This record gives sequence, structure tokens and C-alpha cells, in this order.
Amino acid sequence: MKILPLIAAALFATASFSSLAATEINAAQAQSNNYQSLGVVDVAQGNTEDMSLKAAVNAKAAQEGATHYRVIGVSTPGDSSLARASVELYR
Repeated sequence: MKILPLIAAALFATASFSSLAATEINAAQAQSNNYQSLGVVDVAQGNTEDMSLKAAVNAKAAQEGATHYRVIGVSTPGDSSLARASVELYR
């Protein structure tokens, strides 16, 4: 019976984490849904790290209180050591 609270806590933690993830939208969705722009931010992520660029964008969006984001551009240098993205955050 002691395992039930552990399972419930694990499910709650998973649900809480997934609710923090921002949703990617396009320009038409941003305009038609009248989302409030929080501004444009740049996110950089090294390829040697465990976190992907999309995860880094989600982390930045959560940090800024955004629920949606729109990718403006993505670039990588010739050696592919660092990926960069410019995204507009929305609430």
C-alpha cells in the first residue's frame, strides 16, 4: 500500500512538468489567436550537451512565463558545435 502514494507523486510530477512546456505556433496562429507578445529571445545550445535546442527553447519560455513560441530562425556554425534559435515568446 505504500507504493500507491509514490506512483501518485510520480504521475503528478510528470503532469506538472509537461504543463510547463510551451507550444510552438506559426505566425498565422499568433495573429488569429491574439496572443500577447513577450518579445524576441535568442537561445543557444551546444551539441555536446544532453538538452536539445527545442528543450532549451522550452526552458527559456518557461523562465519567461510564455505559453507559446514562434521560431523566427535557426542557425548552426560550419562545425555544428552550437545551434542558435531566435524565437518570439507569447502569452
